[in-house]
Amino acid sequence: MVMKKARYALSAALVVMPLLSVEAADDKGLVYENTQDIAYDSDPVSMATMNESDGALIRVVRRGTPTPVVDNSQQPVKVDADSMYYSSATGNVVAVGKVDAVQGTQEIHSEKLLGNTKSQEYTTEGAFHFLENKGATKDLRGTNLVYNSGTNAMSAPDVIGYVEPYYVKADKVEYDGQQGLITKGWLTTKHAMAYKGVPDYRIEGSTIEVYPGDKAIIRDAKLFIKNGKILSMPKYVVSLRSDRDGEFNVFSLIPRPTYNSDDGFGLKGNIEYPVGDSGELFLRYQWMTKEGFKPSFGYREYLPWGVATFGVSRESSSLNARTVWVEKRPEFSVYTNQYYIGKTPFTIRGGGNIGYWKEDYIKGSHAMFFGEVSHDAIKLSKNANLRFYGGYQRDYYGYNDSIRSMPYWGVTSDWRMNSRVTAFSSYRQNNMDMRRNSPYPFDATDIARNWVLGATIQLTRLDSFTISTQRDVQSGELRYVDYTWHRDMHSFEGWLTYQSKQKKWSYTVVAKDF
Repeated sequence: MVMKKARYALSAALVVMPLLSVEAADDKGLVYENTQDIAYDSDPVSMATMNESDGALIRVVRRGTPTPVVDNSQQPVKVDADSMYYSSATGNVVAVGKVDAVQGTQEIHSEKLLGNTKSQEYTTEGAFHFLENKGATKDLRGTNLVYNSGTNAMSAPDVIGYVEPYYVKADKVEYDGQQGLITKGWLTTKHAMAYKGVPDYRIEGSTIEVYPGDKAIIRDAKLFIKNGKILSMPKYVVSLRSDRDGEFNVFSLIPRPTYNSDDGFGLKGNIEYPVGDSGELFLRYQWMTKEGFKPSFGYREYLPWGVATFGVSRESSSLNARTVWVEKRPEFSVYTNQYYIGKTPFTIRGGGNIGYWKEDYIKGSHAMFFGEVSHDAIKLSKNANLRFYGGYQRDYYGYNDSIRSMPYWGVTSDWRMNSRVTAFSSYRQNNMDMRRNSPYPFDATDIARNWVLGATIQLTRLDSFTISTQRDVQSGELRYVDYTWHRDMHSFEGWLTYQSKQKKWSYTVVAKDF
């Protein structure tokens, strides 16, 4: 049967370079979400994040039925072509001319499509263009795509394009339904591809093997800045075990240039190496001209209900507008996942650690445990959110045999007033005797009853300005009034902050990807 301007719906599934986009669930009906819901003070000026701490590795868990985000395999394939032949007896399909094959959120455009509905094997003869979510998550071009809609297996030579979060170019791409292989290819990021021509930086490999949820292995790995090779190694293994959103950072091992006025110029980096079925070795390091070399290393085990870590670390925090450092050598910590309580919007999480701390002349054993209850954000309006949280933390300090008992509660809110202005506010109250505060400046409570209020104004596409205040509600004193200009500088980001109360300027520059 031959048709002009033909349209045909194929029952087979059309899947190209599939992305694991369904919430994972175990045999007990626990659904692991990708999003986090961790309560901490709202402070857009602060550069301190949870990305390099164990607390960032916890997952949000609810009991129920997993909800697919996108399940294209259950959708029929619709093919438009200038002409088409289909045999119901043999299952053969030939589509010629301007061929548009669509299945759910996925599209393939080519000049010729050959296949068989019974074997579920399909081939685009010549060039193809693959899109997912109109190109937002995938936008690939190549030649002679071969795929099996039953097993999701696929292969294609000469592929180039975007697969969130990376741009990829390869002599050949293969996927067997479980594992991926890139042959003679490179990866880079959207920041490095912002301008036409050679990417600002890229990592190349003779082969790049991807094992979802486990690891990626890059053989003959080479890092290029423009056309200059600055690093090479025979094999580089990237752990995917802490991966939440189908993303992993192949540039994490590369020293990342940074600068701030407290610590000076420096380099930062981190490496994770998978061990066994659920563990990994990790190394984080930071070298600063004013603070020297600050390495952190150890072993991390991903448990069914959380994550446990044993290692040596150097960590910083801010107290009274100055950076302070502590050495934890060693420390054992355990953090639970964040669990929903039944089918309610309320969540609970907890954790603890025990180890030896040293900060200048203050040194001794330290132990801590905490528990916290929170809930999903309350929608005050389409653009405004409100959330409460409360918990209890108890610390034991061997340095002076003191105990800090700290029940706490707080509330956070944000309001997107228009396309350019977002207001934010938070309040946290630590119910504790300030005379029994931590002997370590690193984790001392600066303001027991802290009210944060501020706003961010998007000045241009690349520039924003933030005003942030912190008031000690107990004394009524306005402790901080900070003004920050943020600039997106292509592959880098910069923050210039003036802390008016302390009459102090600080400038921070970080590389976005490596």
